[in-house]
Amino acid sequence: MAAAVRAAGRLPALCGVRSGHIWSRQLSLSTFPAASILALKPTLSSGPWSSWGTRDNHQFSSLSYMLQTQCCISSPSNSMGYQYRPYSFFTKLTADELWKGALAETGAGARKGRGKRAKRKRRKDLNRGQIIGEGRYGFLWPGLNVPVMKNGAVQIIAQRSKEQQAKVEADLIQQREEWDRKRKTKVKRDRGWSGRTWGGISLGPPDPGPEGETYDDFDTRVLEVKNVFNMTAKEGRKKSVRVLVAVGNGNGAAGFAVGKAADRTDAFRKAKNRAVHYLHFIERYEDHTIFHDISLRFKRTQIMLKKQPRGYGLRCHRAIITICRLIGIKDMYAKVSGSLNMLNLTRGLFHALAHQVTHQQLADKKGLHVVEFREECGPLPIVVASPKGTLRKDPEPESEVPDIKLDWRDVKTMQGMKQSIWANLKRSAS
Repeated sequence: MAAAVRAAGRLPALCGVRSGHIWSRQLSLSTFPAASILALKPTLSSGPWSSWGTRDNHQFSSLSYMLQTQCCISSPSNSMGYQYRPYSFFTKLTADELWKGALAETGAGARKGRGKRAKRKRRKDLNRGQIIGEGRYGFLWPGLNVPVMKNGAVQIIAQRSKEQQAKVEADLIQQREEWDRKRKTKVKRDRGWSGRTWGGISLGPPDPGPEGETYDDFDTRVLEVKNVFNMTAKEGRKKSVRVLVAVGNGNGAAGFAVGKAADRTDAFRKAKNRAVHYLHFIERYEDHTIFHDISLRFKRTQIMLKKQPRGYGLRCHRAIITICRLIGIKDMYAKVSGSLNMLNLTRGLFHALAHQVTHQQLADKKGLHVVEFREECGPLPIVVASPKGTLRKDPEPESEVPDIKLDWRDVKTMQGMKQSIWANLKRSAS
């Protein structure tokens, strides 16, 4: 190419014109006759320039070949040649890609943390309820508001009658009013623990599984919604929403899970669908309470659960009440002390309930009958479980010092010391 350019400087002398005359026409090669260019090669080989060296002959040959193959040379005319691109980045990229470029959601802007507010804002569909080509005069534009082809023939631009246009406008107004009414309608939901928090709100059953399995008998309750942040080197302080939910069918099957996402709705969906894969089966005594009292310490959270008779109800922490209703426990007392971290409280409660020792398990382990004393039966014991194997003859040995963990609150209640010693003190008027 470099040799061809150097030879181009000698082209005016070969064609019999002054130097610079050809190139002063903005490289309009259409002004040259095709026959003159095609005859350039034989002229160079047979004319007075044929005595040049082999290198110069090769240069002119290259120039001739370039003009014949690389340039569009036609008959003389007054037309000019311009560069034409069949598409640009506006027609090559999709609308989503163009919006990302405008909002700085990709590239260096996203890595440096720019465009955060644009990410959180939900994109609004501006074309909703609008039909391109529709107007007040009712023109029908093929390809916009009517199909291009109809019955095998290409449609032409037409116009509706006044009655048809009035009907179309009335339908559009009715549709917009329906959308506005749905937008203003407030969805009625459970109140939850309080009016301004997500705790205790029902999210409905989990989504169906990949193989078509459904969980219509399950319910999902929100336990905690918390904003968490992660500091990164490139994007800075990234905000996420962490959701803790519990699911259950009210018949002993329950579970919990945590979902985290940038959007609260996505976090709800992740947690709800994940919790159904981590279910625990909780044993219940006569389908209303636990089998025995439980005292558990999980990290910094101390949980004490007590078995109660029918009709007692649930007198517990509000999160424990929600979980017990999902499990199907109706009567229980619970006391939580120490840390009230919701995740540790939930994990500790499920650990305590899942590791209960049932009456039958206790009877098989000890080889003895398990009895229960109730207030309505007085001093008479009630056998609640018997061993499946052989019955042990000798009774279970008792240690001199019983290994029983006493709660100081229960001791004070039994001794009548639950109230403050200063409660009945008469104070002199000041």
